[in-house]
Amino acid sequence: MTQQNIASRHTELARPKRLPRYTSYPTALEFGALDGQIYDKWLKSLPLCKPVSLYFHIPYCEKLCWFCGCFTTISNKYEPVRNFVDILKQEIISAAQKTGPLKVSHIHFGGGSPSILEAADFESLIETLREHFNIDDVDEFAIEIDPRTVDREKIFAYARAGVNRVSLGIQDFNLKTQQAVNRIQPVELIAQTMQHFKDAGINRINFDLIYGLPYQTLETIKSTIEQTLKFAPSRIALFGYAHVPHMKKHQKLVGDHLLPSQKERQAQFDLASKLLVTNDYRSIGLDHFALPEDHLFVSYDQRLLKRNFQGYTEDKADTLIGFGPSAISSMPDGYAQNIPVIRTYMDKISAGQSPVVRGLSVSKEDKMFRDVISTLMCYFEVDPIKIAAVHKINYDFAKELSMLNKLVAIGYMEKIQSLYRITDQGKLYLRAIATIFDQYFDQSSDIIDRCIHESEG
Repeated sequence: MTQQNIASRHTELARPKRLPRYTSYPTALEFGALDGQIYDKWLKSLPLCKPVSLYFHIPYCEKLCWFCGCFTTISNKYEPVRNFVDILKQEIISAAQKTGPLKVSHIHFGGGSPSILEAADFESLIETLREHFNIDDVDEFAIEIDPRTVDREKIFAYARAGVNRVSLGIQDFNLKTQQAVNRIQPVELIAQTMQHFKDAGINRINFDLIYGLPYQTLETIKSTIEQTLKFAPSRIALFGYAHVPHMKKHQKLVGDHLLPSQKERQAQFDLASKLLVTNDYRSIGLDHFALPEDHLFVSYDQRLLKRNFQGYTEDKADTLIGFGPSAISSMPDGYAQNIPVIRTYMDKISAGQSPVVRGLSVSKEDKMFRDVISTLMCYFEVDPIKIAAVHKINYDFAKELSMLNKLVAIGYMEKIQSLYRITDQGKLYLRAIATIFDQYFDQSSDIIDRCIHESEG
Protein backbone atom coordinates (compact mmCIF):
# COMPACT_ATOMS: atom_id res chain seq x y z
CA MET A 1 0.00 0.00 0.00
CA THR A 2 1.40 3.42 -0.92
CA GLN A 3 1.89 6.22 1.60
CA GLN A 4 -0.88 8.17 -0.16
CA ASN A 5 -3.30 5.27 0.17
CA ILE A 6 -2.41 4.86 3.82
CA ALA A 7 -3.09 8.54 4.38
CA SER A 8 -6.47 8.27 2.68
CA ARG A 9 -7.37 5.43 5.04
CA HIS A 10 -6.06 7.30 8.06
CA THR A 11 -8.56 6.60 10.85
CA GLU A 12 -8.96 7.72 14.43
CA LEU A 13 -6.44 5.16 15.69
CA ALA A 14 -3.67 7.51 14.51
CA ARG A 15 -5.37 10.78 15.37
CA PRO A 16 -3.41 12.98 17.78
CA LYS A 17 -6.28 13.40 20.24
CA ARG A 18 -6.67 9.63 20.66
CA LEU A 19 -3.17 8.56 21.63
CA PRO A 20 -0.50 9.75 24.06
CA ARG A 21 2.29 11.97 22.75
CA TYR A 22 4.68 10.28 25.19
CA THR A 23 6.42 13.41 26.41
CA SER A 24 6.70 11.38 29.60
CA TYR A 25 6.30 7.77 30.66
CA PRO A 26 4.18 6.95 32.50
CA THR A 27 2.07 9.72 30.99
CA ALA A 28 0.40 12.45 33.03
CA LEU A 29 -2.88 10.55 32.68
CA GLU A 30 -1.53 8.10 35.24
CA PHE A 31 -0.75 10.76 37.86
CA GLY A 32 -2.53 10.50 41.19
CA ALA A 33 -2.42 12.41 44.44
CA LEU A 34 1.15 13.04 45.59
CA ASP A 35 2.20 14.41 48.97
CA GLY A 36 4.36 17.50 48.58
CA GLN A 37 6.69 16.11 51.23
CA ILE A 38 7.64 13.30 48.86
CA TYR A 39 8.63 15.85 46.23
CA ASP A 40 10.58 17.82 48.83
CA LYS A 41 12.47 14.62 49.66
CA TRP A 42 13.27 14.15 45.97
CA LEU A 43 14.60 17.70 45.77
CA LYS A 44 16.83 17.22 48.80
CA SER A 45 18.31 14.05 47.32
CA LEU A 46 19.56 15.70 44.11
CA PRO A 47 23.38 15.68 43.92
CA LEU A 48 25.07 19.06 43.45
CA CYS A 49 27.47 17.57 40.91
CA LYS A 50 24.80 16.69 38.31
CA PRO A 51 23.27 19.44 36.12
CA VAL A 52 19.50 19.90 36.07
CA SER A 53 17.02 21.63 33.79
CA LEU A 54 14.50 24.24 34.91
CA TYR A 55 11.07 24.93 33.45
CA PHE A 56 8.99 28.02 34.26
CA HIS A 57 5.29 28.15 33.43
CA ILE A 58 3.94 31.68 32.96
CA PRO A 59 0.16 31.15 32.88
CA TYR A 60 -0.92 34.49 31.39
CA CYS A 61 -1.78 35.83 27.95
CA GLU A 62 -3.03 39.21 26.78
CA LYS A 63 -5.47 37.68 24.29
CA LEU A 64 -7.08 34.27 23.93
CA CYS A 65 -6.12 32.26 20.85
CA TRP A 66 -9.12 30.12 20.04
CA PHE A 67 -7.00 27.11 19.00
CA CYS A 68 -5.05 27.10 22.28
CA GLY A 69 -4.80 23.90 24.29
CA CYS A 70 -2.39 25.24 26.91
CA PHE A 71 -3.04 26.08 30.55
CA THR A 72 -3.38 29.87 30.60
CA THR A 73 -5.60 32.76 31.68
CA ILE A 74 -6.29 36.10 30.04
CA SER A 75 -5.21 39.19 31.96
CA ASN A 76 -6.28 42.64 30.79
CA LYS A 77 -4.18 44.26 33.52
CA TYR A 78 -0.51 43.75 34.29
CA GLU A 79 -0.78 43.89 38.09
CA PRO A 80 -1.77 40.19 38.48
CA VAL A 81 1.24 39.24 36.35
CA ARG A 82 3.59 41.34 38.46
CA ASN A 83 2.19 39.77 41.66
CA PHE A 84 2.69 36.34 40.13
CA VAL A 85 6.36 37.08 39.43
CA ASP A 86 6.88 37.83 43.13
CA ILE A 87 5.37 34.45 44.04
CA LEU A 88 7.45 32.67 41.42
CA LYS A 89 10.57 34.13 43.02
CA GLN A 90 9.46 32.68 46.34
CA GLU A 91 9.08 29.23 44.76
CA ILE A 92 12.60 29.49 43.34
CA ILE A 93 13.99 30.37 46.76
CA SER A 94 12.02 27.58 48.45
CA ALA A 95 13.28 24.96 46.00
CA ALA A 96 16.88 26.16 46.30
CA GLN A 97 16.71 25.86 50.09
CA LYS A 98 16.13 22.14 49.57
CA THR A 99 18.51 21.50 46.67
CA GLY A 100 21.38 23.88 47.25
CA PRO A 101 22.92 25.82 44.34
CA LEU A 102 22.44 23.21 41.64
CA LYS A 103 24.23 23.62 38.33
CA VAL A 104 21.72 24.28 35.52
CA SER A 105 22.19 23.09 31.93
CA HIS A 106 18.86 24.13 30.36
CA ILE A 107 16.23 26.77 31.14
CA HIS A 108 12.87 26.95 29.39
CA PHE A 109 10.10 29.53 29.83
CA GLY A 110 6.72 28.35 28.57
CA GLY A 111 3.10 29.28 29.02
CA GLY A 112 0.80 30.94 28.43
CA SER A 113 2.91 33.69 27.00
CA PRO A 114 6.19 34.25 28.90
CA SER A 115 6.76 37.28 26.71
CA ILE A 116 3.93 39.00 28.58
CA LEU A 117 6.47 39.76 31.33
CA GLU A 118 7.81 43.29 31.30
CA ALA A 119 11.54 43.57 30.71
CA ALA A 120 12.30 44.71 34.26
CA ASP A 121 10.30 41.85 35.80
CA PHE A 122 11.97 39.26 33.58
CA GLU A 123 15.44 40.51 34.46
CA SER A 124 14.55 40.65 38.15
CA LEU A 125 13.26 37.07 38.02
CA ILE A 126 16.47 35.87 36.38
CA GLU A 127 18.54 37.72 38.98
CA THR A 128 16.71 35.81 41.72
CA LEU A 129 17.38 32.60 39.84
CA ARG A 130 21.06 33.49 39.50
CA GLU A 131 21.34 34.12 43.25
CA HIS A 132 20.10 30.63 44.12
CA PHE A 133 21.15 28.37 41.24
CA ASN A 134 24.34 28.13 39.20
CA ILE A 135 23.30 29.34 35.73
CA ASP A 136 26.70 30.60 34.60
CA ASP A 137 27.23 27.84 32.03
CA VAL A 138 23.74 27.13 30.72
CA ASP A 139 23.80 25.28 27.40
CA GLU A 140 20.42 26.56 26.34
CA PHE A 141 18.15 29.28 27.72
CA ALA A 142 14.90 29.32 25.75
CA ILE A 143 11.71 31.35 25.93
CA GLU A 144 8.43 30.99 24.03
CA ILE A 145 7.45 34.21 22.28
CA ASP A 146 4.13 35.71 21.25
CA PRO A 147 5.35 38.17 18.57
CA ARG A 148 2.49 40.53 19.45
CA THR A 149 3.82 41.04 22.99
CA VAL A 150 7.52 41.76 22.41
CA ASP A 151 9.43 44.85 21.43
CA ARG A 152 13.08 45.80 21.05
CA GLU A 153 13.44 46.59 24.78
CA LYS A 154 12.20 43.16 25.86
CA ILE A 155 14.33 41.34 23.33
CA PHE A 156 17.50 43.06 24.46
CA ALA A 157 16.52 42.28 28.07
CA TYR A 158 16.33 38.60 27.10
CA ALA A 159 19.82 38.80 25.62
CA ARG A 160 21.22 40.47 28.74
CA ALA A 161 19.65 37.74 30.89
CA GLY A 162 21.34 35.01 28.84
CA VAL A 163 18.54 33.85 26.54
CA ASN A 164 20.06 32.17 23.49
CA ARG A 165 17.01 30.50 21.91
CA VAL A 166 13.51 31.80 21.22
CA SER A 167 10.46 29.98 19.95
CA LEU A 168 8.01 32.11 17.99
CA GLY A 169 4.35 31.13 17.86
CA ILE A 170 3.74 31.71 14.14
CA GLN A 171 0.99 29.11 13.51
CA ASP A 172 0.17 30.35 9.98
CA PHE A 173 0.81 33.39 7.79
CA ASN A 174 -2.60 33.30 6.09
CA LEU A 175 -4.68 36.28 7.31
CA LYS A 176 -8.01 34.47 6.93
CA THR A 177 -6.76 31.64 9.13
CA GLN A 178 -5.34 34.10 11.66
CA GLN A 179 -8.70 35.86 11.88
CA ALA A 180 -10.51 32.53 12.32
CA VAL A 181 -8.40 31.66 15.39
CA ASN A 182 -8.13 35.19 16.84
CA ARG A 183 -4.39 35.55 16.37
CA ILE A 184 -3.56 38.26 13.86
CA GLN A 185 0.14 38.93 13.37
CA PRO A 186 1.18 40.39 9.99
CA VAL A 187 4.32 39.15 8.31
CA GLU A 188 5.76 42.64 8.75
CA LEU A 189 5.55 42.20 12.53
CA ILE A 190 7.45 38.91 12.30
CA ALA A 191 10.10 40.51 10.09
CA GLN A 192 10.59 43.34 12.57
CA THR A 193 10.77 40.91 15.49
CA MET A 194 13.32 38.75 13.68
CA GLN A 195 15.48 41.81 13.04
CA HIS A 196 15.38 42.72 16.74
CA PHE A 197 16.57 39.22 17.65
CA LYS A 198 19.37 39.47 15.12
CA ASP A 199 20.43 42.86 16.49
CA ALA A 200 20.41 41.43 20.04
CA GLY A 201 22.60 38.49 19.01
CA ILE A 202 19.92 35.82 19.51
CA ASN A 203 20.30 33.56 16.49
CA ARG A 204 18.76 30.26 17.60
CA ILE A 205 15.20 30.76 16.48
CA ASN A 206 12.33 28.26 16.38
CA PHE A 207 9.07 28.65 14.49
CA ASP A 208 5.97 26.85 15.77
CA LEU A 209 3.57 26.13 12.90
CA ILE A 210 0.15 24.47 13.04
CA TYR A 211 -1.72 22.58 10.32
CA GLY A 212 -5.37 21.52 10.42
CA LEU A 213 -6.65 25.04 11.18
CA PRO A 214 -9.67 26.78 9.60
CA TYR A 215 -9.30 27.91 5.99
CA GLN A 216 -5.98 26.16 5.52
CA THR A 217 -5.53 24.59 2.10
CA LEU A 218 -2.56 23.11 0.30
CA GLU A 219 -2.08 26.50 -1.34
CA THR A 220 -2.03 28.42 1.95
CA ILE A 221 0.22 25.81 3.58
CA LYS A 222 2.64 26.15 0.66
CA SER A 223 2.60 29.93 1.05
CA THR A 224 3.23 29.73 4.80
CA ILE A 225 6.16 27.35 4.35
CA GLU A 226 7.64 29.52 1.59
CA GLN A 227 7.44 32.55 3.86
CA THR A 228 8.97 30.54 6.69
CA LEU A 229 11.87 29.55 4.44
CA LYS A 230 12.59 33.22 3.77
CA PHE A 231 13.05 33.79 7.51
CA ALA A 232 15.17 30.61 7.76
CA PRO A 233 14.59 29.68 11.42
CA SER A 234 17.04 27.08 12.68
CA ARG A 235 14.25 24.81 13.93
CA ILE A 236 10.59 24.26 13.07
CA ALA A 237 7.86 22.42 14.96
CA LEU A 238 4.93 21.42 12.76
CA PHE A 239 2.03 20.52 15.03
CA GLY A 240 -1.42 19.27 14.13
CA TYR A 241 -4.28 21.26 15.64
CA ALA A 242 -6.07 19.19 18.30
CA HIS A 243 -9.73 20.21 18.34
CA VAL A 244 -11.06 19.27 21.79
CA PRO A 245 -13.90 21.69 22.60
CA HIS A 246 -15.20 19.26 25.24
CA MET A 247 -11.98 19.97 27.17
CA LYS A 248 -11.20 23.52 26.00
CA LYS A 249 -14.54 25.36 25.84
CA HIS A 250 -13.13 28.33 23.92
CA GLN A 251 -12.37 26.02 21.00
CA LYS A 252 -16.11 26.06 20.29
CA LEU A 253 -15.35 29.44 18.71
CA VAL A 254 -13.48 27.48 16.03
CA GLY A 255 -16.31 26.15 13.89
CA ASP A 256 -16.16 22.41 13.24
CA HIS A 257 -17.32 23.00 9.67
CA LEU A 258 -14.25 25.14 8.99
CA LEU A 259 -11.75 22.42 9.83
CA PRO A 260 -10.06 20.29 7.16
CA SER A 261 -10.80 16.59 7.01
CA GLN A 262 -8.36 14.01 8.31
CA LYS A 263 -7.28 13.27 4.75
CA GLU A 264 -6.73 16.98 4.10
CA ARG A 265 -4.76 17.35 7.34
CA GLN A 266 -2.44 14.54 6.31
CA ALA A 267 -1.96 16.11 2.88
CA GLN A 268 -1.11 19.43 4.54
CA PHE A 269 1.52 17.82 6.73
CA ASP A 270 2.97 15.83 3.83
CA LEU A 271 3.29 18.94 1.67
CA ALA A 272 4.85 21.04 4.43
CA SER A 273 7.25 18.24 5.28
CA LYS A 274 8.28 17.77 1.65
CA LEU A 275 8.92 21.50 1.17
CA LEU A 276 11.03 21.71 4.32
CA VAL A 277 13.09 18.61 3.57
CA THR A 278 13.79 19.75 0.00
CA ASN A 279 15.07 23.04 1.42
CA ASP A 280 17.79 21.56 3.64
CA TYR A 281 15.76 20.94 6.81
CA ARG A 282 16.18 17.54 8.43
CA SER A 283 13.08 15.69 9.61
CA ILE A 284 13.26 14.70 13.28
CA GLY A 285 10.74 12.42 14.96
CA LEU A 286 7.03 13.10 14.71
CA ASP A 287 6.88 16.77 13.90
CA HIS A 288 10.21 18.60 14.15
CA PHE A 289 12.56 19.90 11.46
CA ALA A 290 15.99 21.44 11.91
CA LEU A 291 18.84 22.79 9.84
CA PRO A 292 21.94 20.57 9.85
CA GLU A 293 23.87 22.93 12.14
CA ASP A 294 21.08 23.19 14.72
CA HIS A 295 21.82 21.54 18.07
CA LEU A 296 18.68 19.40 17.83
CA PHE A 297 19.82 17.73 14.62
CA VAL A 298 23.38 17.37 15.92
CA SER A 299 22.00 15.51 18.95
CA TYR A 300 19.74 13.44 16.71
CA ASP A 301 22.66 12.55 14.46
CA GLN A 302 24.75 11.52 17.49
CA ARG A 303 21.89 9.39 18.90
CA LEU A 304 21.59 11.68 21.92
CA LEU A 305 18.07 12.97 21.24
CA LYS A 306 15.54 12.74 24.08
CA ARG A 307 11.87 13.43 24.60
CA ASN A 308 10.46 15.38 27.54
CA PHE A 309 7.59 17.72 28.37
CA GLN A 310 8.93 20.30 25.89
CA GLY A 311 8.92 17.68 23.12
CA TYR A 312 12.14 16.69 21.38
CA THR A 313 15.24 17.99 23.12
CA GLU A 314 19.01 17.75 23.18
CA ASP A 315 18.96 18.32 26.95
CA LYS A 316 21.14 15.72 28.67
CA ALA A 317 19.95 16.38 32.23
CA ASP A 318 18.09 13.56 34.00
CA THR A 319 16.18 16.03 36.19
CA LEU A 320 13.76 18.80 35.24
CA ILE A 321 12.42 21.04 38.01
CA GLY A 322 9.16 22.79 37.18
CA PHE A 323 8.04 26.14 38.60
CA GLY A 324 4.64 27.80 38.35
CA PRO A 325 1.04 26.53 38.33
CA SER A 326 0.54 23.20 36.50
CA ALA A 327 4.32 22.82 35.96
CA ILE A 328 5.54 19.21 35.97
CA SER A 329 8.87 18.16 37.43
CA SER A 330 10.63 15.05 36.14
CA MET A 331 12.86 13.56 38.82
CA PRO A 332 14.97 10.41 38.97
CA ASP A 333 12.36 8.86 41.28
CA GLY A 334 9.15 10.13 39.70
CA TYR A 335 6.99 13.00 38.48
CA ALA A 336 5.41 15.83 40.45
CA GLN A 337 2.91 18.41 39.23
CA ASN A 338 2.01 21.74 40.80
CA ILE A 339 -1.61 22.67 41.36
CA PRO A 340 -3.00 24.36 38.20
CA VAL A 341 -5.26 26.92 39.92
CA ILE A 342 -3.26 30.16 39.98
CA ARG A 343 -4.83 31.61 43.12
CA THR A 344 -4.40 28.39 45.09
CA TYR A 345 -0.83 28.01 43.82
CA MET A 346 0.01 31.54 44.97
CA ASP A 347 -1.63 31.01 48.37
CA LYS A 348 0.34 27.81 48.96
CA ILE A 349 3.66 29.42 48.07
CA SER A 350 2.88 32.45 50.24
CA ALA A 351 2.10 30.13 53.17
CA GLY A 352 5.36 28.22 52.72
CA GLN A 353 3.56 25.08 51.55
CA SER A 354 4.41 22.79 48.66
CA PRO A 355 2.38 23.53 45.51
CA VAL A 356 2.66 19.88 44.41
CA VAL A 357 -0.63 17.97 44.32
CA ARG A 358 -0.22 15.23 41.69
CA GLY A 359 2.40 12.86 40.40
CA LEU A 360 3.73 9.36 40.81
CA SER A 361 6.81 7.39 41.74
CA VAL A 362 8.45 5.40 38.95
CA SER A 363 9.73 1.84 39.18
CA LYS A 364 12.78 0.28 37.54
CA GLU A 365 10.46 -1.24 34.96
CA ASP A 366 8.88 2.16 34.27
CA LYS A 367 12.33 3.59 33.54
CA MET A 368 13.07 0.75 31.15
CA PHE A 369 9.82 1.17 29.24
CA ARG A 370 10.35 4.94 29.22
CA ASP A 371 13.66 4.44 27.40
CA VAL A 372 12.07 1.99 24.97
CA ILE A 373 9.23 4.36 24.09
CA SER A 374 11.48 7.43 23.94
CA THR A 375 13.88 5.66 21.56
CA LEU A 376 10.98 4.63 19.35
CA MET A 377 9.53 8.15 19.33
CA CYS A 378 12.90 9.72 18.49
CA TYR A 379 14.30 7.27 15.95
CA PHE A 380 11.40 5.13 14.65
CA GLU A 381 13.32 2.05 15.78
CA VAL A 382 14.09 0.20 18.98
CA ASP A 383 15.92 -2.83 20.32
CA PRO A 384 13.93 -3.56 23.51
CA ILE A 385 16.08 -6.52 24.52
CA LYS A 386 19.20 -4.37 24.42
CA ILE A 387 17.55 -1.63 26.50
CA ALA A 388 16.41 -4.19 29.08
CA ALA A 389 20.01 -5.39 29.36
CA VAL A 390 21.21 -1.82 29.97
CA HIS A 391 18.67 -1.55 32.80
CA LYS A 392 19.72 -5.00 34.09
CA ILE A 393 16.15 -6.25 33.93
CA ASN A 394 15.28 -9.76 32.78
CA TYR A 395 12.17 -9.13 30.69
CA ASP A 396 11.36 -11.18 27.59
CA PHE A 397 8.86 -8.76 25.94
CA ALA A 398 6.86 -11.79 24.74
CA LYS A 399 3.56 -9.93 24.38
CA GLU A 400 5.18 -6.83 22.91
CA LEU A 401 7.34 -8.69 20.37
CA SER A 402 4.31 -10.68 19.26
CA MET A 403 2.55 -7.45 18.29
CA LEU A 404 5.67 -6.04 16.65
CA ASN A 405 6.00 -9.20 14.57
CA LYS A 406 2.42 -8.74 13.35
CA LEU A 407 3.44 -5.29 12.11
CA VAL A 408 6.49 -6.79 10.42
CA ALA A 409 4.18 -9.19 8.58
CA ILE A 410 2.12 -6.35 7.07
CA GLY A 411 5.12 -4.20 6.16
CA TYR A 412 4.72 -1.52 8.82
CA MET A 413 7.95 -2.61 10.52
CA GLU A 414 11.07 -4.52 9.63
CA LYS A 415 13.20 -6.70 11.88
CA ILE A 416 16.99 -6.71 11.80
CA GLN A 417 18.16 -9.28 14.35
CA SER A 418 16.70 -7.90 17.63
CA LEU A 419 16.14 -4.39 16.23
CA TYR A 420 12.66 -3.35 15.09
CA ARG A 421 12.43 -0.42 12.66
CA ILE A 422 9.26 1.32 11.51
CA THR A 423 9.01 1.50 7.72
CA ASP A 424 7.84 4.53 5.76
CA GLN A 425 4.40 2.93 5.54
CA GLY A 426 4.29 2.46 9.29
CA LYS A 427 5.54 5.90 10.34
CA LEU A 428 2.01 7.23 10.21
CA TYR A 429 1.28 4.97 13.18
CA LEU A 430 4.26 5.82 15.36
CA ARG A 431 2.22 6.72 18.43
CA ALA A 432 -0.02 3.70 17.97
CA ILE A 433 3.04 1.46 17.82
CA ALA A 434 4.49 3.12 20.93
CA THR A 435 1.42 2.05 22.92
CA ILE A 436 2.62 -1.54 22.58
CA PHE A 437 5.18 -0.82 25.30
CA ASP A 438 2.86 1.27 27.50
CA GLN A 439 2.04 -0.96 30.47
CA TYR A 440 -0.73 1.42 31.56
CA PHE A 441 -2.48 1.49 28.17
CA ASP A 442 -4.87 -1.41 27.73
CA GLN A 443 -5.96 -0.82 24.13
CA SER A 444 -2.69 -1.45 22.27
CA SER A 445 -3.71 -4.93 21.11
CA ASP A 446 -6.97 -3.61 19.62
CA ILE A 447 -5.12 -0.75 17.94
CA ILE A 448 -2.58 -3.06 16.31
CA ASP A 449 -5.39 -5.34 15.10
CA ARG A 450 -6.98 -2.29 13.47
CA CYS A 451 -3.67 -1.44 11.81
CA ILE A 452 -3.66 -4.94 10.35
CA HIS A 453 -7.29 -4.60 9.25
CA GLU A 454 -6.51 -1.33 7.46
CA SER A 455 -3.52 -2.86 5.68
CA GLU A 456 -5.77 -5.61 4.32
CA GLY A 457 -8.53 -3.26 3.22
